[in-house]
Amino acid sequence: MNDQNGSDTERHLREALRHLGEARDADDLRKTNAVALEEVSNTVSSVLREYEGHE
Repeated sequence: MNDQNGSDTERHLREALRHLGEARDADDLRKTNAVALEEVSNTVSSVLREYEGHE
């Protein structure tokens, strides 16, 4: 992965986390979806941590 693709990926992942957090904070999530989205959020966070560890 080149630097541009890496920074784009990181930006998109961080944006996704921000949107998930805003929706959760605004109580815009149904309870059944909230658990699934929490798992997605945890996975994206893990990917970002791994990515940052490789920089």
